[in-house]
Amino acid sequence: MNEFSRVYEIRWSDIDANGHVNYAAYIDAAADLRYHFFIGNGFPPEKFKELGVGPIYTAIQAQFLREVRMGDKVTITYALSGLSSQGGRWKVHHDVLKSNGKKAVNLDLEGTILDLSTRKPARPIPELVQLFNLIPRTKNFKVLSDTRWTK
Repeated sequence: MNEFSRVYEIRWSDIDANGHVNYAAYIDAAADLRYHFFIGNGFPPEKFKELGVGPIYTAIQAQFLREVRMGDKVTITYALSGLSSQGGRWKVHHDVLKSNGKKAVNLDLEGTILDLSTRKPARPIPELVQLFNLIPRTKNFKVLSDTRWTK
């Protein structure tokens, strides 16, 4: 599948006291990008709510390579770097690219699906697993163990 990405313009509220983007703004924009992917493929946030589940982060790693400032436009990419066979565990990779194409930030996130009533990891429904399989994959994609989060 082709790369999934969106362009974001850096806002005043994204800036920290040093005049560059606060790390949390990258994480929020990446989450927004993923939700756009799910919405565009027929799985809006309301569907997660109806099912009583939601995606959560279990690990976040960021590597900052270049400054990004207010008013800059960046492109954020979305790719799956790992998925367990039953879809209960996932890893995603985001590149944040400056308008000149140079990489500013790498984001790697790991997560699972949370049952909102039990507050424990849950196996996703088959429809959601099928959607995971539509996400573009990184070159170093790995099949993950299901045993870390779900039983």
